[in-house]
Amino acid sequence: MFSNLSRSYVIAEIGVNHEGNFDTAVKQINWAHSAGASAVKFQAYKADKLAARNSPSYWDRNKEPTETQHELFKKYDSFNHEDYRKLAGHCKDIGVDFSCTPFDTDCLSWLVPLMPFVKIASADLTNDLLLEAVAEYKKPVIISLGASMGSEIDRAIDILSQGVDEIVLLHCVLNYPTLPDNAFLHRINMLRSKYGNRFTIGYSDHVAPDTAGDDQVILARGMGVTVFEKHFTHDKSLQGNDHYHAMDRTDLAALRARLDLADRMINADYTEAEFLSAQESAITNARRSLYYARDIHADTKVKKSDFIAKRPGTGLPVSSYGNLVGKTLSCDVMEDDQVSLDHYSDQ
Repeated sequence: MFSNLSRSYVIAEIGVNHEGNFDTAVKQINWAHSAGASAVKFQAYKADKLAARNSPSYWDRNKEPTETQHELFKKYDSFNHEDYRKLAGHCKDIGVDFSCTPFDTDCLSWLVPLMPFVKIASADLTNDLLLEAVAEYKKPVIISLGASMGSEIDRAIDILSQGVDEIVLLHCVLNYPTLPDNAFLHRINMLRSKYGNRFTIGYSDHVAPDTAGDDQVILARGMGVTVFEKHFTHDKSLQGNDHYHAMDRTDLAALRARLDLADRMINADYTEAEFLSAQESAITNARRSLYYARDIHADTKVKKSDFIAKRPGTGLPVSSYGNLVGKTLSCDVMEDDQVSLDHYSDQ
């Protein structure tokens, strides 16, 4: 599904930025789709199964003042099986892929059939119970690698590979938002070097759009990344959760335009003939062919010094001069005449 993509695959991570409002979720799908998203992604969890009641916050409390993870997750865990089924159906109707990150094993039986791939969050990279359960469904998996060590990545791959043939590994930094200095894009090279021959390498980005203008995404595209995930909201000014570091539809449309341009510029799927055809005029006019360096009379045996290489390259190739040295001219030639085989009686 994700190998040899000709167009960058952009996942708009809505998460729970709908804040429990189904109509808002539908609008967010529409906005993401119209702005160029390849897929939208939600998060399916129940607070009681995700976090202990006294689990401490780890986000910017100036942006999201909630004190515990359980309290925050409880605000947004109201969607049920039927809600996600309807959202998936709407995605199918308008032509955008639906996905939803599972945060427990209980939802897999009804959630996985709705999706073309399963997304595993960075925080569940070491959740063997979830990884083992996901592997049983044998669907493509995208897994984020935020805050992970190499040994943890290897273990997660080993577990998923028991049932999954296609795995996408997303470079990710678990800072919300991520400062540009902490984007650590070089890690993409490490992932490609170690895993690129087996798996697709992608990028889950948490740098706020207003911080770097999405340069980090374009840089990642230049490093060979074709699968991207970025948080999406309808209103970046809203307080709390993932609004403050997400992109909106204007940001997404601009990012899609830049990625489409980057895709065309990188243009990995080309033949040598296409490469040369695009430069045909330059090949003809900027390359050189053989010209005479001086006036020369007929019956003269020409020397190497009688030739000069000049533009355009519409005549004999410069490399052919060696075959003419010592030959006798059958006619007078002038300086700046293009060399022709017809000028020689012994050709």
